[in-house]
Amino acid sequence: MPKILVRLPNWIGDTVMALPAINNIASHYKNDRIALLSRKSVLELFKEDERFYKLYSIGNGKLQTIIDISSVLRQEKFDTAILLQNAIGAAIIAKMSRIPERIGYKTDFRRLLLTKPINLPEKPTTQDRYFLNMLKEAGIDSVYKDSYPLLNVTEKEMIWAEIALEKLDRPIILFFPGAAYGQAKRWPWKNFTALAKLLYENIGGTIILIGSDIEKEIGAAIETAANVKNQIGKTTLRETMALLSNSDLLVTNDSGPMHIAAALGTPLIGIYGSTDPERTPPVGNGKKAIIYKNVSCSPCFLRTCPTDLKCMKQIGPSEVFETAKKLLF
Repeated sequence: MPKILVRLPNWIGDTVMALPAINNIASHYKNDRIALLSRKSVLELFKEDERFYKLYSIGNGKLQTIIDISSVLRQEKFDTAILLQNAIGAAIIAKMSRIPERIGYKTDFRRLLLTKPINLPEKPTTQDRYFLNMLKEAGIDSVYKDSYPLLNVTEKEMIWAEIALEKLDRPIILFFPGAAYGQAKRWPWKNFTALAKLLYENIGGTIILIGSDIEKEIGAAIETAANVKNQIGKTTLRETMALLSNSDLLVTNDSGPMHIAAALGTPLIGIYGSTDPERTPPVGNGKKAIIYKNVSCSPCFLRTCPTDLKCMKQIGPSEVFETAKKLLF
């Protein structure tokens, strides 16, 4: 039985935007064995997905260097590598793993390392269609299926979330105040605090903060100033997915949780600053609203704002509150 290796992007959000392509790959090679390669945090998305027989975690255990990774993959004798990550390192690993067919965009000087180098799209496109275009040009099924949710949680995970939330007042609104990429993508924490007060005083319900250990400091500041339940650093990614599936709304920066919520069909408000909502919009058929101020310096795609973060500061708590009311009622 042929073996297929899919090199996923390094970021959770990028991987979620690649889900239409990943689902097409799984369908196209449904009679073959498919493995995934990425960071451990990304692979959590597929932990319960039976379509993939093995998940290879980069930077975990003995898979630390290109040589280490290639040595392990070589033993599996993969037939095809599909590179959804554009870095030259992905192509080097596929080549050193002696995978005979290597498919990917010819970016980052890696054309000679690929057996099927794909030209970049001629016109700008959304990230999800960017991945699908690569499959189409490679002769792999690339139908844009408008069938959501793109992600699923298990029945056991759903029951856990239902029990965790059953005694809380509705609506249940989740806040994700972080963004792993950097400060330029984060709406100021004081605005999240002001929004929490507006929601609690005018709508009621329960506001829950979610995130990883990286957001603990931000979460503590919001918790001190507003009536919220702080779950930052207390749930796994899979548990967060289950909470999102059982919640009424997510208010978030442009981030991995935003894209996960969209893929699950959870209503969301996405707040954009340094990034471009036309390029990386949330993909899913649930209710969603994007708030973005097209200031002169945005999108800059910088991790840290070199000026005054005006792209974010021009978005006020009252504007987000009014948007939340429209999505909730």
